[in-house]
Amino acid sequence: MSLEPFSQLLDATRADFESQILGHPLLAALAAGQLRRDHYALFLRETFHLVRHTSRALATAAARLDDEHRGLRGWLLEQAHEEHGHELFCLKDLQRLGLDAERIVQRAPGPGVWGMVTQNYFLATHARPGAILGVAAATEGMGVELAGRMADVVSARLGIPDTATTFLRSHASFDRRHFEEARRAVNEYAAAPEVLDEVIRARRYTFRYYGALYDDVLRSVERFFDDHQRAA
Repeated sequence: MSLEPFSQLLDATRADFESQILGHPLLAALAAGQLRRDHYALFLRETFHLVRHTSRALATAAARLDDEHRGLRGWLLEQAHEEHGHELFCLKDLQRLGLDAERIVQRAPGPGVWGMVTQNYFLATHARPGAILGVAAATEGMGVELAGRMADVVSARLGIPDTATTFLRSHASFDRRHFEEARRAVNEYAAAPEVLDEVIRARRYTFRYYGALYDDVLRSVERFFDDHQRAA
């Protein structure tokens, strides 16, 4: 008995998830208490730049689908609506750290976010628009697998108040439902091998770009807190 398309998608990209995300040195450094609050602030900035484009890319992909794929078009529009404004969680978290959030996010994102955003717009405007399901399956899966645990470790290891982890904690909840919805969408839309191949590629590349985002955060020497705040 053959596996459903979504299970094939997970199997085909499992090694990418484990190597690019679960095995990334950033997570080990965070668990060991080797990061600074500056790293968390940078993570929020990069995430802000990524998430502010998510709803637009999803809506753009939906607009290119004809009536033959009305169901997928509706699902993408629904996801675009639900993701709209989630970058504001990042601004709120930065503000609750006592930082000038608007000034921090004025700086352009690093290569990891740049790669992800440009990939998403390419899929939405030039490639098969439904391939963006691979992106959704990657990011929603990461939310389910990591967001809640990362929020707990950030609070415990970096002394970040829970009130400044709203992006991570909210997505630990949101993404469970979104992940199951992505499963249904992939199973319905990506049954054809040529479509599934493109969805697999998008999920695989998303993990690579997200790993590059982690690289950008881990290697940064930027400082957002003054000496008094770092000692607090």
